[in-house]
Amino acid sequence: MYDPEGNLLYTAGPQFPPCLSIATAGFHTELEYGENRENWIIMLNTDALIYHADSRSFLLNYHDTLLPLPDHVNIDPAEIPLLRNQFQTIKDHFLSAIPVRVMEAEIMAMSLFRYFIKTDQTIVNDPAEQFRLRLDQDEQWNMTLAEHCQSLGIGRDTMRRIFFERYKISPNEYRTTKRLQKIINLFVYSDMTLKEIAFAVGMKNVTHLNSLLQQHYGKTPSTLCREYRHSKYVKDLI
Repeated sequence: MYDPEGNLLYTAGPQFPPCLSIATAGFHTELEYGENRENWIIMLNTDALIYHADSRSFLLNYHDTLLPLPDHVNIDPAEIPLLRNQFQTIKDHFLSAIPVRVMEAEIMAMSLFRYFIKTDQTIVNDPAEQFRLRLDQDEQWNMTLAEHCQSLGIGRDTMRRIFFERYKISPNEYRTTKRLQKIINLFVYSDMTLKEIAFAVGMKNVTHLNSLLQQHYGKTPSTLCREYRHSKYVKDLI
């Protein structure tokens, strides 16, 4: 696989495991054919995939957040039958000319990106990612944002800037969103009292919980709790 500048990105052959690769316009691929070779090519018309020639890296634009992707990933041989069936289904649905099946083919094709987006490919040395992981691990909000920044030896203003550049959301907005998600999750899947939920998300009392939920949803904790627990009951019945 060669990029538009003629740089060789990688080589796959009999001594290598099967793989999936991605490319954008201008790439050049040399394929070998034979009874022991199997090549599938899917072409998508999307502006979401970006290639940076300087760093020879791919980025996937997801809601203005740029996710780094490798140029190829190795595939477990046990997954080959499943992928072969998926490729064949994509081909058949696309050629059917039936709108709903063409849509299904496009969705299935986009789902292949899941192989390229894996947590073990995260750049752990990235300060923004280290900071995000610390926030996620601090489930009861025992430390302030400033204290987390201090633990990494980075100023709060600097962290706010690099965090926003990486995730297109401020640290405070990210943390608030995570807290709201946990609150709603506890409403739906637990029988905890409002006081217990407040403590579980690092709040000293229900008054703080009420203020947060009124600000974001315009409803009291009691109202939201009744609504979400009722929805769980209805879903369980279905």
